[in-house]
Amino acid sequence: MILKIRVLRKALLLLSMLSLAGCQVEHGQAQIAFYYWQSTFRLSEQEQAVLTANGVKRLFVKYLDVDIDSDERAYPKASIRFEGESWRPYEIVPCVFITNRTFESEAVSPSGLAGQVWNYLKQVNDKYQLQPAEYQFDCDWTASTRDKYFAFLEQFRRLKGEAALSSTIRLHQYRYPQQTGIPPVDKGVLMYYNMGDIGDKAETNSILNNEKGQSYLKSGNYPLELDVALPLFSWALLYRLGELQAIINLPGESVLARQAQLEKVSPGLYEVKQNFYFEAHYLNTGDRLRFETPAPQELEKAADALHKIQNRSGNLIFYHLDDASLQNYPQGFFRRLAGRLGA
Repeated sequence: MILKIRVLRKALLLLSMLSLAGCQVEHGQAQIAFYYWQSTFRLSEQEQAVLTANGVKRLFVKYLDVDIDSDERAYPKASIRFEGESWRPYEIVPCVFITNRTFESEAVSPSGLAGQVWNYLKQVNDKYQLQPAEYQFDCDWTASTRDKYFAFLEQFRRLKGEAALSSTIRLHQYRYPQQTGIPPVDKGVLMYYNMGDIGDKAETNSILNNEKGQSYLKSGNYPLELDVALPLFSWALLYRLGELQAIINLPGESVLARQAQLEKVSPGLYEVKQNFYFEAHYLNTGDRLRFETPAPQELEKAADALHKIQNRSGNLIFYHLDDASLQNYPQGFFRRLAGRLGA
């Protein structure tokens, strides 16, 4: 009898473990990746440690920006330069940011631009002996530019070979696909940030505002598989006479708190009490600075909201990787977010 009870207990324990294992597979965490959005690509020791701790395998690296000059001709800027070998263990996904006004220009040919961009990417890949499995384009296209942008993507698809092609999807493009169209790519990346109005001095947080963000997620399933991207960056918005004057990238609010010429008038809001230079900007008395950053609890709410998207790929990309941003979040935080989002 005792033996039968022991066997039964072992059987129940084994069933429990198998059930738990099944739940872990079904409700596992998303695969973490990072954007790298600086022109010189080198990884610091802290960045490497974070990548290792979070099991990161892929880095989405901005190779260049594309904009138009005074003659409305497309030209490259902020081109990438690789340094050292610390990035070698990672799969590199080349990313290209293209301004929407590039496709508004009558002087820009989608097929011609695709050929120019491909030639540049190929030169970089050959130089650093890279064979990317994916290419990604970042463009905030509109209903008026979608035909040219999509034609550009179609031509690039013909040039790139077997590699996958992806495109960023902003929230308004996700919410209104009938107006903005679906890009001809293999998958998208839903950018769950920059959802507020930076020009509105009464805005609370234009980087991550879950109340506004979740209203965009109420639409039906987007007809593309989607990675999701969450923000880690912070900035201060400079307002003069109620109008936005500049965006100042800052690692944290302590930079503002240390300035004797600034007075904190409410959470995250500072007023200039004496004219002075700050981060290459001349600030006048009466100007206001609003510091914005994605707070950990807001990122958790964002992960919970994005979990409900049915056509997620199971990939979570953070924008972006740099020492200053990483210091704002505790150890293990990125894995917890990936767990809340789910695979």
